[in-house]
Amino acid sequence: MDVCMPARGVAPYIGEAIDSVVAQTWRDWTLLISENGAPGGKLAEQLEPYLSDPRIRYRSTGADLSAATNHTRLIADGDAPYVAILHDDDRWHPGFLERRVDFLERRPECGFVFSGNHEIDSRSRRTRSSELVLAEGVYDPKAFVPILVRRNVIGFPSVAVRRSAYEAVGPEFDEETIAFDFEMWLRLALRFPVGYLAVRDADYRVHDSQVTMTAGRRGEQRLRSLARAEALLAQAPEIEVDRRWLRRRKAGAHLSAALDDLQEGDRRAARRHIRQALETYPAVAVDSRMPAVLAGLALGRRGAHALARLRHLVLRRQLRVHIRR
Repeated sequence: MDVCMPARGVAPYIGEAIDSVVAQTWRDWTLLISENGAPGGKLAEQLEPYLSDPRIRYRSTGADLSAATNHTRLIADGDAPYVAILHDDDRWHPGFLERRVDFLERRPECGFVFSGNHEIDSRSRRTRSSELVLAEGVYDPKAFVPILVRRNVIGFPSVAVRRSAYEAVGPEFDEETIAFDFEMWLRLALRFPVGYLAVRDADYRVHDSQVTMTAGRRGEQRLRSLARAEALLAQAPEIEVDRRWLRRRKAGAHLSAALDDLQEGDRRAARRHIRQALETYPAVAVDSRMPAVLAGLALGRRGAHALARLRHLVLRRQLRVHIRR
């Protein structure tokens, strides 16, 4: 099993992440840590105590590349039959790898397997848990893709992928959006059956400095991600998907893009996204984001700071807990 750990800059939780790999009951793993940037510095010092373990390797990209590029390079650097990516602020429970290797060995048709997860905060306290969204088992593309299109039910730290599946669809993560995980899972799910484990054996950390919390222009990135999803689905006409869910998600992304514009004081662009949202899915008029959009239009630049703070709080509450909707 190749365990890939991308890192960038300050990594205050990386010790917990590495310790969770070392504690695995499945011992046949290699951990490659890739620092996105120049080598040395604080991260190298943090990693020094771990590098005496021959299974743990550290390298740097040498330049500040995108997160997607760092993920792609990590996958390419390994050769084990299975690949799992653990971000430097997340954790696995001790049986994580063993459970997934066993499942994929018994289900050779599966491209990847995932599970539920817990959420933890900056002090490593458990704050919430995802629902177990499926019954344990295997789901073919016709059954699983409509679920994924409706809502991304896959928590990044819960996934293990068969290397041959990555190679079949192309192991390159999408550079154009922060939601590059969703695009990859869709590519895999369109090609291979997907496995689900009805357990919560991964911890996803929600904190203020993570990339998902600090990324800008989230609305436009979501629109790019959904456009890519539509293009992928067009290549698989045999898989029936309720397009209303795509329209609903796209309309919501337009509202998010409008909020991005309002934070930057561009009311004209915000109005354009509001109009596109309503044209795409008229029921978006009662979306929970609409009052914030209307308030932002009314307040103009005076409300930009309050709007940014409100969106930050909402993101903290709604990030990554996967539920049935």
